[in-house]
Amino acid sequence: MAIRAVNNCSFFRPSPSLFSTYRRLPSVIRFHPPSSCYGCCHTQTRSIKSLFETVMEELKAKRKRRKKVVVSVNASASSSNAELLNEVLTEEILVNRSLQKGLLLEFKKDSDRILLAVAQRPDGKKNWMVSDQNGVSSSIKPQQVTYIVPGISNFDQANIAGFLQKAQDNMDPSLLEFAWSELLEKNKTVTVEEMAEIIFGSVEPLESYSAHLLLSKDEVYFTVLETKGSRCIYGPRSSEQPYMKARYLIRHEYDMSTGIHEILKN
Repeated sequence: MAIRAVNNCSFFRPSPSLFSTYRRLPSVIRFHPPSSCYGCCHTQTRSIKSLFETVMEELKAKRKRRKKVVVSVNASASSSNAELLNEVLTEEILVNRSLQKGLLLEFKKDSDRILLAVAQRPDGKKNWMVSDQNGVSSSIKPQQVTYIVPGISNFDQANIAGFLQKAQDNMDPSLLEFAWSELLEKNKTVTVEEMAEIIFGSVEPLESYSAHLLLSKDEVYFTVLETKGSRCIYGPRSSEQPYMKARYLIRHEYDMSTGIHEILKN
C-alpha cells in the first residue's frame, strides 16, 4: 500500500490485489476515497454508518422471519393439539357403559317396539336377562340397548311404569326448538345429558331420560352425528332444515289422514 501526502493530507492508495478485492465488494459497503482529508473522514464515517444500518436491518428482517415461523409453528401445533383434544373428548363422551345388574335401560324389542327394562343377570357371554315395563323377562344382546339411564344403580322393576309416565309428561318439542336455536348460534354439538341440563336444568335420571326421548323421536331440529353403543352425539340441523322438515311432516300427516278418510268413506 502506497501513501502520498498532498497539501498536508494523506491519501491511501490500495495495492492492486486489495483494490481488485475492493471492487468485488457490494457498492453499499465500499469506501470511496474523497478528494480531501475532511471528505475522507466524513465519507468513511458515513460508509461505516451505512454498513451498520444495513446489517441491523438484515438482523431485524431475520428476526421478523424467525418470529413468523415460530408463530406459524405454534399455530399449527395449537391446531393439532386442539384436534387431538377434541378426538380424546369425543372418545371419552362416547365411552359406552357396560351392563350391570340393577341398571335401568331402554332396548329395542323389535322393529316397532322400544321398551324400558331393568338388567337382572348375565345370560351367556354377552347377553343379559332383563325385566321390562310389562313384567316380561327376556334375553337381549348389547346391540339392542338404545340408552342406559345415568345415575341409577339398583332400580326396582315395579317402578318402571311410573318413571316412564313422568318422562313422557316432559315431552314438549318446543323445548328442543329453544335448545336448537342456542346450539346453532354457538355451533355446538350436544349429548343427551348436556341437553337435559339445557332444557331442564338438571341431569338427574328422569330429566336425562326425558331429553333422550325428545332427541330420539325428533325429526326436525337435531340429527345424530356420532354413535357408540347406546351413546350418541347430536348436532343442530342448519337453519333451513327444520322448516323444510316441518313442512314435509305436516304434508305427510295430511296425506295420511286424507288417505285414511278416503278408505273409511269407501
